[in-house]
Amino acid sequence: MSDAAIPPRVQRFIATHIDSIEKLEILLLLRAHTSREWTAKAVSLELRITEASAVARLKDLSARRLLMEFETSPPTYRYHPATVEDAQDIAELQATYSLRRVSVISFIFSKPLDRVRGFADAFRLKRDKDEGDG
Repeated sequence: MSDAAIPPRVQRFIATHIDSIEKLEILLLLRAHTSREWTAKAVSLELRITEASAVARLKDLSARRLLMEFETSPPTYRYHPATVEDAQDIAELQATYSLRRVSVISFIFSKPLDRVRGFADAFRLKRDKDEGDG
């Protein structure tokens, strides 16, 4: 399926905030249980991922102001987007993911390739330019 199956608003949100399926799944898990505070261990058990991965993803989502981090021991997290726009984007992301799971997953996986291609193209363009100078 093409990116056209994903609304532009959702594409922008993914491009800005989501770089892995784990991060997406964690965000949507916490959104589904808004009144609950989650530890990394609880998230890792629920989603069957490593606790270290859960810690990294939770901290990143918190830094992006999509989750609230509570400085307990161990830290706990709760779904709490900083803006109404983020909350709306996440709701639309949830709806799109429910209907077009494969398209969303494909879009997320295509992001790093685009960055790598852009990086590689920058070197190719520079080399081509240098060769033309000689």
